[in-house]
Amino acid sequence: QDYFHQLLCNTEKEQFIVPIRAIGARAVLDFPDQLDFSVCPVKHSTQKTLLVHNLGNRAAHYQISTQRPFSVFPGMGTLGIGDTMQVTVEFHPLRTGDHSASLAVHYDTGEDTHTSLHGTAVDVHITLDRNSVTVEKTYITLSNHTTVLIHNQSDVTAHFQWKAFDEEEENLLKLRQCRRLCWQEKDKLNDFLKRHRVDTTRRERFALLSRILQSERAKVQGDPLLFSSDIFSIEPMEGEVRPNCSAEISVFFKPQQARVYKQAVYCDVSG
Repeated sequence: QDYFHQLLCNTEKEQFIVPIRAIGARAVLDFPDQLDFSVCPVKHSTQKTLLVHNLGNRAAHYQISTQRPFSVFPGMGTLGIGDTMQVTVEFHPLRTGDHSASLAVHYDTGEDTHTSLHGTAVDVHITLDRNSVTVEKTYITLSNHTTVLIHNQSDVTAHFQWKAFDEEEENLLKLRQCRRLCWQEKDKLNDFLKRHRVDTTRRERFALLSRILQSERAKVQGDPLLFSSDIFSIEPMEGEVRPNCSAEISVFFKPQQARVYKQAVYCDVSG
């Protein structure tokens, strides 16, 4: 805490003021002014670890925050005078192009410091060997299969998932599901309030119900919506492809009727 006072001095001829300032002890964490991730693969996590010192003359009680596609760990804590800690900043862009954000360090004494974060996301050389597969004619109730390859000619390990929807469709579906859950939550809470006079015990049940519904919404957001079909199946459904390697994917076909089947499936690949 800082203090400021004034001494008012009176003499026979004049009156003047002497200001007195006392600057309180401060914590100073030596974050850099700027952190540049340079060029990184899209949909891939790139991390930088900072060794941060407390150069001030009091313990640092801090909170650290930033914005997507950047994240930081730890987000809060205490660091003693002269001590050091590791802070990990992650860059996980979901779109190609340039990205910028600010990393803010907030101290319990009220001051804030900021570090500029920059990164550029690009596509790396990860491809399918073909974008269409045809399975040979197959008898009803029997099974046939073909293969497709994922080639990773980059220097990062690629994680892949076969999905039922493209990214835009998936986001819209999850948005509709969350809205439906919100209406269900509103109806359940209104019904609860009508049937109960809220006291301490019921207030706890009310909070428990809210937590359950929040957990259900989190499950919706975290669901990868992997591909599922009674006619076609894919193995493996998800996995990793190491740098300069390929992964063989099997596509199985088990028809239930004498007809032509067509199905679109999306391969979501980091990088």
